[in-house]
Amino acid sequence: MILWMYLYCYARASPPHSFFHVDDFQSPEELAKYLRMLDEKDDLYNKYFRWKGTGNFINTFFRCRICAMLHDTSRASNVYRDLEKWWRGPEVCIGQDSWRQHQRTSKYIVEDYLL
Repeated sequence: MILWMYLYCYARASPPHSFFHVDDFQSPEELAKYLRMLDEKDDLYNKYFRWKGTGNFINTFFRCRICAMLHDTSRASNVYRDLEKWWRGPEVCIGQDSWRQHQRTSKYIVEDYLL
């Protein structure tokens, strides 16, 4: 069950039929009825786990991603002058509202925190 994250973010990163979002229900009462039904009907509950074993799980935690990239010897070394541009890119999920106008550049982060 997904509560806080936007549905389209999970839909992009999760296997089909592996979750449901609270916004799929018209009221908390409807959600509660569905949760009770999942508790009573094992076959319906187990449908959310059929994706297991059907592919590879890709860890999207940024620390793990950085670690994997740093230890990948098959990748060529690169130098990035703008970490914001490299890390986020145009296709990264940023929510329904664009916060790019409020972001600070890596230059200011370095000046504020590292110097």
